[in-house]
Amino acid sequence: MNSTTRESGRGRWVAPLLVVIVGAVAYANSLYGPFILDDFISILKNPQVRSLVPYKFPETEPTAISGRPALIFTFAVNYLLAFDQVEQYHATNLVTHLLAALLLYAVLRRTLTRTWPRTWLAAAAAAIWAGHPLNTEAVTYIVQRSESLASLFIVATIYCLIRLASASRGRRWWGVGAVVACALAMGSKEIATAAPVLALLYDRTFLAGSFASALKQRWKIYVAMAATWCLILLSLCTGRRGAMVGFQLGVSPLDYFRTELNVIALYLRLAFWPDKLVFDYYDWPIARQWLDVSWQGWLVLGVAALSLAAIWIKPWLGFLGAWFFLILAPTSSFLPIIHEAAAEQRMYLPLAAVVTLVVVCGWMVLSRWRWTRWTAAGAACAIVVCLCRLTMIRNSEYSTEIGIWLNTTGKRPGNTRAHINLGHAYAQISIQFPRGSPQATAAARQAAMQFQIVLDQEPQDAPAIFALGESLDRLGEPLAAEDLYARELAIHPELAAEFYVERGSLRVRRFDWPGARADFEAAVAAQPQDPEPHYYLAMLDAEQKDWTGERTELERTVKLAPHYRDAAQRLAALAQQTPSSK
Repeated sequence: MNSTTRESGRGRWVAPLLVVIVGAVAYANSLYGPFILDDFISILKNPQVRSLVPYKFPETEPTAISGRPALIFTFAVNYLLAFDQVEQYHATNLVTHLLAALLLYAVLRRTLTRTWPRTWLAAAAAAIWAGHPLNTEAVTYIVQRSESLASLFIVATIYCLIRLASASRGRRWWGVGAVVACALAMGSKEIATAAPVLALLYDRTFLAGSFASALKQRWKIYVAMAATWCLILLSLCTGRRGAMVGFQLGVSPLDYFRTELNVIALYLRLAFWPDKLVFDYYDWPIARQWLDVSWQGWLVLGVAALSLAAIWIKPWLGFLGAWFFLILAPTSSFLPIIHEAAAEQRMYLPLAAVVTLVVVCGWMVLSRWRWTRWTAAGAACAIVVCLCRLTMIRNSEYSTEIGIWLNTTGKRPGNTRAHINLGHAYAQISIQFPRGSPQATAAARQAAMQFQIVLDQEPQDAPAIFALGESLDRLGEPLAAEDLYARELAIHPELAAEFYVERGSLRVRRFDWPGARADFEAAVAAQPQDPEPHYYLAMLDAEQKDWTGERTELERTVKLAPHYRDAAQRLAALAQQTPSSK
């Protein structure tokens, strides 16, 4: 029995088990983090996840899971089994990540040359990737399961292709598996558009030896894989995802391309030194001219060109470069994505190419030393331990909404979206305590501070104006909130109805009935088709025991909005009352 066989026997079960243990330990403290940002609208408030049949219920607005049926199905399963039990959603994300790490190990083990300790090199690369903190956003942020799920199926596509090429029997089923995995990847996220190309490139580089030979042997498989691109086109044409991406967003393709050169340079730095991870890059600057591209961005462009050349000069190196850039391409090339020029979850699968390159090159260097195996093992263990510790620290920052938003605003103080979400997190705390209590006052004060920061940077931000007004009211300063609405009304006449409704509500709470009525009537005049002012007028009439006026306003509310449940129920209750009871 030669050394390679002995190594394979010892590592057959131990190596993949170690990969799973590393991933599980690194993300064990991610299971109880709350829903954040897009989780609410994409999962808890999304009608599409309320059935195991994708698209049974139409979505009301674009979400982070729009047009991704395989992803929607996984969230539908979570929703039906757990509804809002956040730990089950996190557990599904973690299982997806661990399965992706196992498949990555399997692919690497079958790819590395037999003259190397391929079991342990594959395990080292997979373990480093599984425990890397740059993957936290794709694993710990629930809605970003799209990234890990699509990556899982992309790696599964390549694994099935490897087994197809080496199988003596059951080849048909491995081919079917490759196509099905590719289709599921397409139904998870648009990064899967790279899957057929990567599969063909892998075949040419490691299996067939040439493109002609790969196509000759497995052309049917590649035709079927290419056909799965239709799923992406169908989703873009029939779903709402087109509202979130495209050239109509005020950013040209060239501007976005220049911007992404700087972004990818950041990704690469974080891959090697993940010291300042950021949850939200809302304020990432757009590179409007070539002078805005950093020297690191130009270096990225050079690496991309070298990767293209390496496909013919050094095929295995070219494949790793293609793995990196092709998977990033759908989200990091020419097609602008609204408010998300940079996002760390996009490095989830591209990071595997970087890690593999470092591990392989590290072995090539260390193999010249006398104590190669022990030195390599020690280095790998030290790297894994350090990365896992950093991942656990990063996961702890996701443990509360306030924690992750404080972390984001601390690293990117110009990020107004982070400030407004931090303000809302404080506002949610303030309403959990009695009005006027020390806890409610302290939280409301923090919320008002965050909303004011947003208005200082973006004076036209209407949601921040309304949120600041609510916070001032919680602080016991309703007159200050009314003055705020009066000032902003002159600046934002298009929002007159909303300002009148908010100010009228404030006046109701301090029993200024004439002032409240004047505001609600002004809201009706500003926006006659809005049912909300009519409903508030009805409640005002009910408070003043004007049953006829209440009935009239409720009827107007229901006429404008037949599904306005509160108005319909109140109207039905009025209809059942006797004249004497009124």
